[in-house]
Amino acid sequence: MKPRLLFALACLTAALGRLLTPSAQAQKNDWLIVPGQRVGPISATTTRAQLDELFGTDKVHDGTFTDGDVPEAATIVLGEDPGAGLAVTWDRERPATIRICFASPTGPCKWRTSSGIRIGLPMRELERLNRKSFQLAGFASTGEGTVTSWRHGELEPDPAACGHLDVKLTPLAKLEDRPLSKSESDLIKQLGSDKAYSSTFLPLVESNPIVSALEFRFTGNGCKAQ
Repeated sequence: MKPRLLFALACLTAALGRLLTPSAQAQKNDWLIVPGQRVGPISATTTRAQLDELFGTDKVHDGTFTDGDVPEAATIVLGEDPGAGLAVTWDRERPATIRICFASPTGPCKWRTSSGIRIGLPMRELERLNRKSFQLAGFASTGEGTVTSWRHGELEPDPAACGHLDVKLTPLAKLEDRPLSKSESDLIKQLGSDKAYSSTFLPLVESNPIVSALEFRFTGNGCKAQ
């Protein structure tokens, strides 16, 4: 067979392979959280079997994830690495939530958004990324304060997308392996309700909270079309 014909057949075979299998770009884990879209290669349509293909069967196992006092069934991805581990819960055959670096509340964590949101990020840096103050719930229920409103800042999510990123913060002293000082305890007590606080509220600023949890929930109007 002539070299030109062999070359043409090789090109055709490669093209067909790209059509029949997921693209290399879709398969690649870039450690990027894209609110409204994905966590690395995991999107709203990813199946349990595809997690094995994306990360390798030795990096994925079914087990439980404890969020508070109640264990929850989850698929653990990259669980041997606290700085990479994901806990994926399911709604029938589709991902429902992804807890990111769930075993590393102070970091380091490989996952982050393109804007710079990551585990361990100080609240003032988060405010700088948003380019304005934001609002978060108090620390009464779980010890974490969840951002409830970005106040139309740079981090405001697209309500029409599929995939909402919950950002939770905890005073740094509560995450350190040591007793709290009296001043630290007094500060945290001032934040001990579930009411919303501005990120400019002085006791909150003085408590030096950091991003301690990121939870990606596949909710939103965009999920209905997938």
